[in-house]
Amino acid sequence: MEEIKKTFLEEFEGAEEQLEKNRYKNAAILSSKALFALCDFLIHSKLKKLPKNHHERFRILEEYFPDVYLIVDNVFNHYTDAYSKPILKETCELIKNGIQKIVRNKELPEEIKKIVG
Repeated sequence: MEEIKKTFLEEFEGAEEQLEKNRYKNAAILSSKALFALCDFLIHSKLKKLPKNHHERFRILEEYFPDVYLIVDNVFNHYTDAYSKPILKETCELIKNGIQKIVRNKELPEEIKKIVG
């Protein structure tokens, strides 16, 4: 659990740093990875297991965290687009907003809530 939390914090902070430098592609990729780490934290907290891949993560979210699933499903195409298309600042903000929605509505460590704001 601690390792997942550290991963989230590192990727979220990295995304914020990249966003400040107007490196939107890097920010979008790191924000997405932070989002996935946040999902894994929730999954592990409830089910005591970790998904092996995105497909499994999505199926678990859909079944056990439908509100989170809707957020992640909405963001996923933006994440995959980041590898082959130009990324806008708005895309980074969309992903960050998804993270903020999840953090506001779930029981998470104070350290995560504090950094997300």
